[in-house]
Amino acid sequence: MKAWIITKFELKRVVRKKWFIISTVLTPAFVILYASFPALLGKFSNRERKLGVIDPTGRIITNLEEKGGGKFQFPLKVRRLDSPQEGFSLLRKKELDAVLEVPEDIFSSRKATLYMRNVGDVALLSVLKERLNRVLQRDRLRRLGLKEEILKEILAGVKLQTLKVEKGKVKKETMESSFTLYMIFSLLLFMGLIGYGQILLRRVLEDKRFRVVEVLYSSARPMDIFAGKLLGVGMAGILQLLFWLMLALVGYFYASSFLPQFHLSGLMGKFVVFLLFFFAGFFLYSTIFLSVGSIVETEEEAQHLLGPIMMIITLPFALSFVLFMTPDNWIKVALAYFPYTAPFFMMMRAIMASPSALEIGLSLLLVFLTSVASVWVSAKIFRMGMLHSGAKPTISQLISWVKEG
Repeated sequence: MKAWIITKFELKRVVRKKWFIISTVLTPAFVILYASFPALLGKFSNRERKLGVIDPTGRIITNLEEKGGGKFQFPLKVRRLDSPQEGFSLLRKKELDAVLEVPEDIFSSRKATLYMRNVGDVALLSVLKERLNRVLQRDRLRRLGLKEEILKEILAGVKLQTLKVEKGKVKKETMESSFTLYMIFSLLLFMGLIGYGQILLRRVLEDKRFRVVEVLYSSARPMDIFAGKLLGVGMAGILQLLFWLMLALVGYFYASSFLPQFHLSGLMGKFVVFLLFFFAGFFLYSTIFLSVGSIVETEEEAQHLLGPIMMIITLPFALSFVLFMTPDNWIKVALAYFPYTAPFFMMMRAIMASPSALEIGLSLLLVFLTSVASVWVSAKIFRMGMLHSGAKPTISQLISWVKEG
C-alpha cells in the first residue's frame, strides 16, 4: 500500500512538469526528423551540379548529360573548357562544382582527372564514374561493329523490386521502410532508457541532498520506496511512450496510403516485440540508475560510474549501419542474446531478418531474468546506499550490502 502511495506521488511528480508535456510533443517531431534525415540528404544530393569538361577527344562531353540508371538522378549542366586554369578560376568563383579533365588517350588508358570544389560530394563522383564507364563501354562495343539500337538494348538498366520472404510467404517490404522503423524504435528505446533513468537518478540524489529519505524511511520500508520510485517514473514513461506509438501508427497509415515504399509486413507484431523489450529494458537499466544514485553524492560522480552503461546503450547506434545489412552476422546474433544489448539488436533482427518466435522469446526471457536479478540486487544496494554518505563504497562494501540486505 505504501509503495502504491509513493508510486502515485512519483508519477504526479513527473507528469506535472512542463518538460514532460514539451518533450511529449517535441520528441515525435525530433524522431521523425532524425529518421527521415537520409531521405532529406537524398533530395539534397539530387540538386543540379555544374561541371566543366576539358575534352580534346570531343567524344566524352556529349554523353555526360545523358541520365543513366544509377542511384543518383540529378541534372548535370556541362560546360566546355579550354584549360584547367580556366576551370580553377570558375571553381574559385563557385560557378562550377567540379572540373573533369579528359586525356586524349582515355579510351586506351581509361583514366581521367576530376577537380572538385567539394571532395565530399559522393553523389557527383558516383554519377561521373557511372557515366564515364558507360561512354567507354559504348565506344568499345561500337568499335566491335554493333549498331546504336543494339547498344541501347545492351546498356539498358534494370528496375529491381524488393520483396521480403517471411515464414515462407512473400511480403512487400522495402529496405527504406525497415530502416526507418528501426531508427524510430531504437530512438524511442534509447530516449526512454536514458531519459527516465536520469530522472530516477536525480530523484534519488534530491531525496538524499534534502534529507527526504530520512522522513521516508521513518514511514515506509526501503523496498516500498524503491518500488514506488521505479514504478512511478516507469508509468510516466509508459504513458508517454503509448502516446508516441499512437502518433507513429497514425503517421504510418497516413504515409502508407500514398507512399508504397513505406509498406511493412507484420507491423503489429513488431510493435509488440518493441513494447516487450522496452518494458524489460526499462527495469533492467532503471535499477542501475537507482543503485548508482543511492551510493553517490553528486550527479557528476554518478555520470562517471554510468560511463560504461552509456557506452553499452550507444553501441547499437555505432554498429547499426554496419550490421544492418547483415542481420544474421554472428556478432549481431550474440548481441541479440546479451541482456544489456538485446533490446536493440533483437529488435533490429525482428525487423530485418524475421527470427523465429523461439529466438525472440529466448532473448526476451534472458532480459527479463536479468531484470529480475537486477531489481533484487539493486533493492539491497538502495536500502543501504540511501543512508550512506561520504566516500563512494568499494566493491567489497557493495557485496556486503547485498548479503546484509
